Amino acid sequence: MCAKNERITKLPSFDQPPGAIAIDLDGTLLNSQTQLSERNCVAVKRCVRQSIPVIMATSRPARTVRRFLGDELVNSCSLILMNGALARAVPPLSGFVREALPSAITGDIVNLILDMDPKVRLVVELDGYEFGTNMPLDPDMLWKINAATPDMVLSLKQALARMPTKIAVDGLGHDLSAVAGKISRKFGDLVSVIPSNETKFLNIISVRASKPGALRQLLHSQEISLANVVAFGDDIPDVDMLTACGISIAVANSVSEVIAVAKYHTASNDDDGVAIVLERMLKAMEK
Repeated sequence: MCAKNERITKLPSFDQPPGAIAIDLDGTLLNSQTQLSERNCVAVKRCVRQSIPVIMATSRPARTVRRFLGDELVNSCSLILMNGALARAVPPLSGFVREALPSAITGDIVNLILDMDPKVRLVVELDGYEFGTNMPLDPDMLWKINAATPDMVLSLKQALARMPTKIAVDGLGHDLSAVAGKISRKFGDLVSVIPSNETKFLNIISVRASKPGALRQLLHSQEISLANVVAFGDDIPDVDMLTACGISIAVANSVSEVIAVAKYHTASNDDDGVAIVLERMLKAMEK
């Protein structure tokens, strides 16, 4: 009989190994305390040792990914960052993706946001390390929130002049639906506005950027089809990736939109839902 935290709705059978594994971080691989559990960590490392390409697909920039995953996983897993605006492969995959926001409108988007809600926290991302922000440059707060030091921080004006890849909007606990709607109506042919955390956070990227698009480019080097990818997610930014991949898995804490599109369902992020699936897959490979 399964333990309580392993009463799974539906798991794939894994008649054959997948071509690759794509895993969202927050709310999926990481628990509610934004920590990587030992069980999830071990399961991912076992997949890497089996030469199965593992791709971490997240809304986060590179600097915070390294904080939560550590050097070993960051160096052995391919990364899709900032909702697909940036991506880099590690062997056996190869490739690099950078989709900048249209430079002619980034300043207009920032001004629109601040006119509608001047109290939001804005981060204008460049390469996953340097960024511009309207946050106070308190070193302790910068490190806690952004895993950054003051030398990595530019003014919003400086960042906007350097072909940013993403604008992140933190509503600091309040709903940003009106802001998202106005940006989409005015600039929707050029940018994608992707909400998360119940629309209290917005990810604004080029319409050319996406998690499945970046995943497809990285996998092309090994001719791996998205139909042969196991993908895990929990929130709105994962919906397109889950829809595109052949073996889509929602953790139990997922939002309803993710539950609806996922073919399979596992335990929550706090109950090592990713590890439960990967252990099942690895056991099937031993037969």
